[in-house]
Order: sequence, then C-alpha cells, then structure tokens
Amino acid sequence: MRVEITNRCSEKYSLLLRLYCGMLAFVALCASVSLTLWNMKEAAAAAGTFCAVMCALLAVIPFWFGSIRYIRSGGNLQVERGMFFRRTLIINRSDIRCSEIRSGPLQRRLGVCTVVFFTGGKTVRLRGISMGDGRLLNRALCEGAAA
Repeated sequence: MRVEITNRCSEKYSLLLRLYCGMLAFVALCASVSLTLWNMKEAAAAAGTFCAVMCALLAVIPFWFGSIRYIRSGGNLQVERGMFFRRTLIINRSDIRCSEIRSGPLQRRLGVCTVVFFTGGKTVRLRGISMGDGRLLNRALCEGAAA
C-alpha cells in the first residue's frame, strides 16, 4: 500500500521572501531618489530599474513558491518544482548520505526551515518547509538510510 504525504511550500516562507524583496526595493528607491538629487541621471535610472524588478518579484514570489510540491511515498521523496515547466526530482532513501536542517533568525521566528540532503552526486535543498514537517521528513528519510 502506498501512502503519500503532500506538502506545499509554507506561506510564511513566501512572506519572508516578500520582506527581503520589499527591503531591497525600498533601498533601491531611496538610492534612485538620492542619485537624482545629486544630478546623476544614469545611475538613478539604473537604481529605478532595479526597484521595478524587485517590485515585480513581490508579485511573482507567492505563485513561484506555491508551485513547489513535496511528496513522501514509502522510501522515496518526490519534489516537483516549476511554475510553467514542471521538473520532478526523486530522491531514494538509500541515496542519502547525511542531512541537516538549516534556519536563519527570521526563518526560526516564522517557524520555517531548509532541509538539506547530501546524496552521492548532488545536494538537494528543500526550502520553505515548516519546522515540524522538516524534522519529520529528516527523521523518516535519514533513519531509514542508516538502518
């Protein structure tokens, strides 16, 4: 019998990324205004363009990270990524050498983490998972690999 646990990227992680982009957009807007006051029109235009890009990212982030899907089934973990073109990655329990759970100060405050799996050929990072789900996922995949 196959049991699947499906999780999506945490809404709190999207909020954290929005805060980062908003902060960068605010800094770029302030730089653009100050450069305009100093009569540096070309540099002000570049800072304004950067501000516009950061504001565009504020709108795209929830859709992008809302499209990441994690499915744990038996001894495998299936990760589906991509907003327009779906990419599927399957990690077998036997391929995992070690893993760790990482979280910065803001991530800890929001209760999200990044689970990193080290396999023979690559490093797989699963970002935006709630702390409890990250611990369960880490325990389920890595304890089975050691056994």
